[in-house]
Amino acid sequence: MAEAMTEATLAEWMQKLGPRLIALSTGICRDRHRAEEVVQEAFVKLWRSPPDAGEVAYTSWLRRVVTNLSINALQRTRRPGALPEFSTDPAMQRDTPPEESLTAGEDMGRLRAALEQIDDSKRAILMLRACEGLTYEQIAVHLDVPIGTVMSRLNRARAALRDALAELDQGGASPTVFPFRAYRQA
Repeated sequence: MAEAMTEATLAEWMQKLGPRLIALSTGICRDRHRAEEVVQEAFVKLWRSPPDAGEVAYTSWLRRVVTNLSINALQRTRRPGALPEFSTDPAMQRDTPPEESLTAGEDMGRLRAALEQIDDSKRAILMLRACEGLTYEQIAVHLDVPIGTVMSRLNRARAALRDALAELDQGGASPTVFPFRAYRQA
C-alpha cells in the first residue's frame, strides 16, 4: 500500500488532471454532472488508497478508474445526454476567420451527432486515443488488453464513426474523419 496522500497533494492533482478527466468521463457517460461525480469519486479513491508509484502511475490509474466508473455510470443510467464539452468553440482554439470558425463548428456538431450513434465501447476507445492522446501502448495498459486488440478496436471504432458520419450526410460521399487533435484540451 502506498503512503497516504495529503490534502494539499490531492488538491494539486485535482487541479492538474480534473478538467481532462471530466472531459474524458463526459465523453463516455454523456452527462457533464455525472462526469463530475465520477471524477470526484475517482479522486476520493486516490486519496483513500493511492497506487504504489509516482506521477505516471497516478495519472494512468486515475484514467483507468474514471473510464471504468464512467462506463458503469452509463450502463446504470442509459439516458442520452450531451457529448464532451471539450473545446467545442473553434474560435476559442485558434485564430481563424469567422467563415472557418462556422465551418469548424458545423463539423463539431456533426461529430457529436455521429458519436451519439456509435456504441459505448467504441466511443470510449476513441475518446482515449483522440481526446486524451494516449498511445496504443498506453490504451493497452489502460484496458488491460494486447496492443493488437487496441488497434483492431480502434479500427472498428473509426469505421463505425465514418459510417455514422456518412449516415448523417444521407449516404453522401465517404466523409473524412474529423481531426480530434485540433479540439483536444491542453
